[in-house]
Amino acid sequence: MKDITSIDPRRLVVAISTLTVAAVLFSGCGSGGNDTSGQAAVDEAALAELATDAMVESDPTPTSTAAATALTTDPPAFSETSDIVYMTIDGVELSMDVFTPAGDGPWPVVVSFHGLGNEGKDMTETAAVAEAAATQEMVVFTPTWIAGNPFPITGTTFETWDNTVSCAIAFAQENASEYGGDPTNTVIDGFSAGAGAALLFASQDPRVEPILGCETDQLPTPVVGFVLGDVEAWLHSENFDAAFASEPEAIQKRVAALIGPRSWEHGADAQFHLWVSENGTTPRTIGEPSDDSGWFAQRDPDGSIQADLERLDQFADGVVDQVDAGQLLDLRLEDAGIETRLDLYPGGHTTLDKVPEIVAYLQAAASR
Repeated sequence: MKDITSIDPRRLVVAISTLTVAAVLFSGCGSGGNDTSGQAAVDEAALAELATDAMVESDPTPTSTAAATALTTDPPAFSETSDIVYMTIDGVELSMDVFTPAGDGPWPVVVSFHGLGNEGKDMTETAAVAEAAATQEMVVFTPTWIAGNPFPITGTTFETWDNTVSCAIAFAQENASEYGGDPTNTVIDGFSAGAGAALLFASQDPRVEPILGCETDQLPTPVVGFVLGDVEAWLHSENFDAAFASEPEAIQKRVAALIGPRSWEHGADAQFHLWVSENGTTPRTIGEPSDDSGWFAQRDPDGSIQADLERLDQFADGVVDQVDAGQLLDLRLEDAGIETRLDLYPGGHTTLDKVPEIVAYLQAAASR
């Protein structure tokens, strides 16, 4: 079984210089970056030696404001532009906010996709990461990417999400320079359902025609990295059961694309940093994997998911969860020769106790 680096954010010491943290975080990245046996991803003693500025200890349950100020001793040095319409779907306008650092760029560009919730781009988790990243000189675009209630999820739902996510990225890249951003240095961030949205983009074929309803005719250009938290990489939860029941072949193709990095064009040259929460989701019982009518077999018609979970020693316990999903994606990325790293955090399904670390991942991807 390949090791996952386990990190306790309550004890993690974070340097004011987040790039220093990022350098330590990614010291093992590259072709051998996934073998972290005997080596912590973030070593407190090493950080203490490397940091030359004042040090602060991360709060296990920071608020949005606390998360931003935890990275700097100065007041947040950014401005926010709200409610910029970037797309219209069936008469519904989708908008995004932009968090812009003070001073002069060009800065890396981050497009951050929120999790499932009525707040959309205004989710506390999204704002916490955006504010903190902006204080560390990144231009952050936070789009609302879901129009209305997404349930029941169907094949058409995925097509809509494909369009929305691609439009949001293309719009952010086209307008990045207006806010001091460098569109050639774009990193995609996603949490929960938003991580799934980012993974959709990584796995889809590059666009060749303008996106219907998008406020730009520009198409997305390649990105340098993805930071994905608690991603449901192979649609294992009950949320997708109805789609598999009604359109099994179409959704099976989606699963094959999502966890088939060998065929990716968008994400093949990017760096991936995956993180998972130990208690992110309730485990789901596998049942009889050979039962064609069972949920597991619907996701795994060729048996490859079972084979890889067995490689990871995560099949024999009879359940799968978000940690297993993260490990599976990490394994597939590594097998495809894509730069990847996976970190495991204690606690539940949130970004609020790990904002400094997420910002460090974003900076590391942008500074390759």
